[in-house]
Amino acid sequence: MRIEIKENIFNSNDHKKLDHLIRIVFERPLGSVNTKAKVFIDLNECLNSNLYEKLDSIDKELLEVSTKDYFYEDSPTINYTVSNDNNQESYTLEEAIALLNAPFWILLENSRNDQELIKSIIFNFDDNEEYLKDCLKNRWIEFDNAGGCGNVKNLLKQRINSFENFASIYSTNPRKYYRGIVILDSDKDFKTQTIKPEYVKLESFFQRTNIPYHILEKRAMENYMPDEVIIDILRNKSMSNNPDDKKCTSWGNLYQYLNSEQKDFLKYDGLDKFNTLSLGAQNLYRNLLPSNYNILVAGIHYRDNNATEDEEKRFKNAFPKLFTLSPLVNKASLSSRCGTNELEKIFNIIKQLL
Repeated sequence: MRIEIKENIFNSNDHKKLDHLIRIVFERPLGSVNTKAKVFIDLNECLNSNLYEKLDSIDKELLEVSTKDYFYEDSPTINYTVSNDNNQESYTLEEAIALLNAPFWILLENSRNDQELIKSIIFNFDDNEEYLKDCLKNRWIEFDNAGGCGNVKNLLKQRINSFENFASIYSTNPRKYYRGIVILDSDKDFKTQTIKPEYVKLESFFQRTNIPYHILEKRAMENYMPDEVIIDILRNKSMSNNPDDKKCTSWGNLYQYLNSEQKDFLKYDGLDKFNTLSLGAQNLYRNLLPSNYNILVAGIHYRDNNATEDEEKRFKNAFPKLFTLSPLVNKASLSSRCGTNELEKIFNIIKQLL
């Protein structure tokens, strides 16, 4: 993320606010490779200004080095402009402080579990700069929990409206100060199924309010788990006499013989009875023997037997953690299971927004 600070800021008398903004922008906690943001200023216009002269030597060096780095980047972009013009496209010092003090939100239906895939994407797709990794470690990125798609709109409105009083001071839209993206499961039963009506309404809301969003191509987050992890689960549980482990092994043995589309839209916690499925879903699994289909109806039955709390042993909580805990999850294995550039696309969208 790069901020341009216009010369009219340096021609003002807001030394304390500029100093505050510089503290936020160049925050770099211990162990971080990157600062929270980068800066660009017109050195020719700003160097001799009254406000620039009041900055200490360290702040001057930070501004100058960050500005010079801009010219060495391949495709440098300015994400936000700080200016005294007071319009919808730029931010005053006070507005910029409010904007950058707030985290970048990644809103998920179930942030507790779904965040593991997003973290895995960031950990494995981040480039040498490791900027998104630093954003996670330093809580510059935070995950928002909608608690289901029915509450996504309400939560977004709540976040945006929290800036309502502040926006009224500058006669602007509170949406101006919200940074984030929404990522949702598709909940599709098969590839060509249309998205559910609730999503149509949500998409309309996202587009009206200019909220970035992504609806997964596959059914849900767990459908992106690399096959290598499933095979590893089989290997670890194959000799167990635990009833859940035996069911998990049966499920995993069958999973290996499913085609890519079946894996993409499989309900891990259990399919519905065949005769209750839509025609498109029935066609997807029609090649399976009834006995094999019944194994998928029962679900994966994965449990983390090493977890100390019963709640943490359950599939819903234990399985997603493998995205970040399994050594078999990496860029290659994630990309292979994904089958498209979708995960890289998600990573790039987040990176561009930041």
